Amino acid sequence: MNTIKQIAGINFSKFLVAGCMLFGLTACDFEYDLPEEGSIEDLTPPEASFTASQSDADFLTYNFANFSGSATTYVWDFGDGNTATTVDAVNTYPDEGTYTITLTASDALGKSDTFTSDITIVEPEAPTAITPVIGAADFQDGPDVCGSGDSRDCWRISGGSIHQTTSDGRNGTRGAKYTAASSNSPRVTYQAVTVSPNTKYILTAYYAIQSDGDTVRGTVIDGQLSNYSEFSSASLLGQTVGDVNGGKGNFNRLVVEFGTGASGEISILFDSGSNASESYLDDVSIIPAE
Repeated sequence: MNTIKQIAGINFSKFLVAGCMLFGLTACDFEYDLPEEGSIEDLTPPEASFTASQSDADFLTYNFANFSGSATTYVWDFGDGNTATTVDAVNTYPDEGTYTITLTASDALGKSDTFTSDITIVEPEAPTAITPVIGAADFQDGPDVCGSGDSRDCWRISGGSIHQTTSDGRNGTRGAKYTAASSNSPRVTYQAVTVSPNTKYILTAYYAIQSDGDTVRGTVIDGQLSNYSEFSSASLLGQTVGDVNGGKGNFNRLVVEFGTGASGEISILFDSGSNASESYLDDVSIIPAE
């Protein structure tokens, strides 16, 4: 409050004192909320405003963009007990719920404005994980398979010898066959697939071996190869070796549990060891883990 003393050359203090004496008042402690001499009106008072956006990294974190005008200081109240005095602001909430955010914007002349808005925080549902389609997963030939009709064309990789196919697959259907080590160079079964990033999966296949010490190996690679020579230095997401000798026609389950990284580009590769006898592979699948 400013006590009025003189405006436009008129000394109001004298008039106030005279009035007090005229009416016999014993106390004249009057103050008035009037501008001091030479002051000007605040022609652009503050106008508070902001927008809120949810963080992509954490659903409990919100970013607040300040769009206030004609203000120099700011006070944020995020509705959860946290406050801030920065221009823009970030707040991480403790849990789901509805919160009222208040922004008070002030200028250097002492004027202020307040803007409030509610946000409702709900944990988003996890997106449905991709279940990749594996070309010729059952190793069956057909007119529409991999554009050529030959199921092996779904599984080829440069620098590696593709598996043979056989009628001795699982359940009496066709399957992949790996020759004994002495018969030819190692056979390789490879395919690049796309899955969801940061997701757990299960690779399943069925194998049959005929001699003790023989194996069939299943590998999940982080990334996709252009040549089999890259396999030896590739980053692996998972690998399992099947070594149960059930004999020809008796298939065992081969399982590789793995989690994907930031990229959904992976590949799968099956091969056999230095096997004494022919070995077999059939019915490959990749599904998201529950």
